[in-house]
Amino acid sequence: MHHRNLNYKIVILVFLLVTVTLLATGFFYLKLSNCDTKTLDKQFSPSDGIPVLMYHKVSPSYKAGGLGLRVRPKDFAWQMQYLYNNRYHTVSLEDVVDYWQHKKSLPSNPVVITFDDGYEDNYKYAYPILKKYHFTATIFVVVNSVGKTNFFDVRRGVQPVNKMLTWAEIKELDANGITIGAHTMNHPHLAKIKPYQAEREIIESKKALEKALGKPVLTFSYPYGSYNKTVEDFVKKAGFKVAVTTKQGINFSNADPYALKRIRIMGRYSHRKFIHELTRYYRKN
Repeated sequence: MHHRNLNYKIVILVFLLVTVTLLATGFFYLKLSNCDTKTLDKQFSPSDGIPVLMYHKVSPSYKAGGLGLRVRPKDFAWQMQYLYNNRYHTVSLEDVVDYWQHKKSLPSNPVVITFDDGYEDNYKYAYPILKKYHFTATIFVVVNSVGKTNFFDVRRGVQPVNKMLTWAEIKELDANGITIGAHTMNHPHLAKIKPYQAEREIIESKKALEKALGKPVLTFSYPYGSYNKTVEDFVKKAGFKVAVTTKQGINFSNADPYALKRIRIMGRYSHRKFIHELTRYYRKN
């Protein structure tokens, strides 16, 4: 009888422990879910820093490449909804420079969304999501890949073949509030090639895009984040207004407009990781 009572008590104790554990787990995930969707208590002013998000591909297919450069459309949609729900306002890189140099006003929680290379999936998957929230973005185009494939990475064996934007898609994006920026003609490491070659890549990409769009192209992105003082001077001399790097961080008023930092968004990021990357560089008051 004594052993029977002891066993009964053990069963009850185990039951209680399991119940408490399940309740605690449920509370944890509820708290995590609320963290993912709740509105930020703080609104960040432009003086707290301006984040520039860096994307490449937005595709559901693993055949397009790994989650280093690729974000799934469902994750991109969640991220854009998060920005919208938390009262972020998308602005252009030109808006940011005008705020610093000419005191142009910017809304609270300004954020810049950028895409490198000009993959067709930007048009197919990212663009409809951006339109849903009335968001703007900048797509940096490799001119000689337009209507073709990503030869610059395929020939190096670092990425699978991906279709790139066509001229018709680029013109449609441009006509609907998406800024088209230059990403050179052939996507070389600008700091590793001969200076005259680097200058030609920069100048010719600007001219080609301006001819196609019939308007000034003022934003530039350094392929592979490869640049130095000479390359930066070429970009400035060519008539670009602003350029972005792959250096991680956020931008303040003392930033070099030809070497702006960005926050890389990877496809393997959880919701919590995305929020962390978005907010961790802000100047804390």
